[in-house]
Amino acid sequence: MLADMLASNAHLKVDSPLPIDTDLSESDEKEVQTQIPAILILPPEAISIFWGAFAANHLDDVAVSLRRLSHATQRQAISTAIQILSLIPDPKEQPYFRKFLRNSGAAKDLPTIIARAFVKGTTWKRPSGPGHHCALIIHMPFWCDPSLGDDGKASVDADARGAWPFHRGDTGKSARCGNGTAPAHERLQGILGAIEAMPGGHYLNSTRIQLEDQSDMCDGESCNEDPELSCSKCKTVQYCGKECPIWYWKHGHKVRYFKTEY
Repeated sequence: MLADMLASNAHLKVDSPLPIDTDLSESDEKEVQTQIPAILILPPEAISIFWGAFAANHLDDVAVSLRRLSHATQRQAISTAIQILSLIPDPKEQPYFRKFLRNSGAAKDLPTIIARAFVKGTTWKRPSGPGHHCALIIHMPFWCDPSLGDDGKASVDADARGAWPFHRGDTGKSARCGNGTAPAHERLQGILGAIEAMPGGHYLNSTRIQLEDQSDMCDGESCNEDPELSCSKCKTVQYCGKECPIWYWKHGHKVRYFKTEY
């Protein structure tokens, strides 16, 4: 499976971690950077299935790796792990990514780790880059529980939010969010300002409810109702009635169905 191959080449799998203080080798890095462009030229449907498989099976592996890796001695490995995360489609569109971020036990300190890596600096790797990393940072507070952070205002700890370079206005003007519609530092500055201005996690909680409403609408044939049911196994696909699971299974869920540990 391509998803397993990518996780193995990047040494993200729990059963084959990098030794302590050992960074990715040139050959490992070459394998990863050859595989990613090859995946991204596949038909859109195949790319979507690939990221679903990767998110369902290896997001826990990525999180464990990032908690273990040292920025001082394993910068390439950290940069590659974040590059892969940043290429996963928006959680609003990728249900397994969304499910992972909404699981506080699985996500826990990951938002702060990723934010701090941005501040310390990572090695940009095409087709990812600063804008993709910034977009990933945006996803973290929007989808993760604000109580994961040390002050309850966002899932990213307060000191990490204060250290973000775009908050100080000294970087980011050339970095654009993943969709390329706005400079990343401007969007992130606005989000940061709203987080700090409102009490507790009110801003992020209310925004997440809106995002969930946009992503959870059942899109079975002729459906426009709010979903009340979900797939009993993967817990990601939403249904508004008993006939919808049959429609979904025939129209793509059969090849997008993955059991997760989170």
